[in-house]
Amino acid sequence: MSFIPIEIQEGAIALYHEVVARIWVILKAVYTHPEMLWLITPVVISMVLISYYFGKYKKEELGWNTAFGNSIVMLFACVDLFRHLHGRELLGFNTYTMLVAVVMGEGVLLMLLNFLHALPKSFAFALSSGMTVNSILIFLVVIVYGQVQLDYITALAVTALSLLIILLLKIMQFIEWPSEDEEEEDNKSKA
Repeated sequence: MSFIPIEIQEGAIALYHEVVARIWVILKAVYTHPEMLWLITPVVISMVLISYYFGKYKKEELGWNTAFGNSIVMLFACVDLFRHLHGRELLGFNTYTMLVAVVMGEGVLLMLLNFLHALPKSFAFALSSGMTVNSILIFLVVIVYGQVQLDYITALAVTALSLLIILLLKIMQFIEWPSEDEEEEDNKSKA
């Protein structure tokens, strides 16, 4: 006996199927539009290497200069996306142009706030971390290049994929050996 009405169960199952189908569309977009690989490959490599670095040096913190640099990367990626939209004659008053403009605005705002150290350090570093910036860029590139439909299904699919990527990177960091310097520091502090 279920306490959830059958209509809600059926709606949840239908939503699940729509989200899974949209995840598949997003993943296929990389293969059906290989020109995006020129932009997405360095972003993915950067994301993995930065995650690996912070997994190895667990006590290391992001610096203001890195946060500032990450926001500049966001700007460069958005410029390429505008180039892509212009080349496909899609640059205009539409959802893709507006989405890129919003992310570019976010990049400009983060760049200024990081340059001025205007936000609390922990908040600024969370917004400007490689994980955050690169996740936004990866999905933005795939959505724009692949012309993925923009709706709540895509938002749910991107959220699910982001959580999966973050989980995989956190697992990688967890199983990674700490640096010898940090092991020595830990041994000294225990002694």
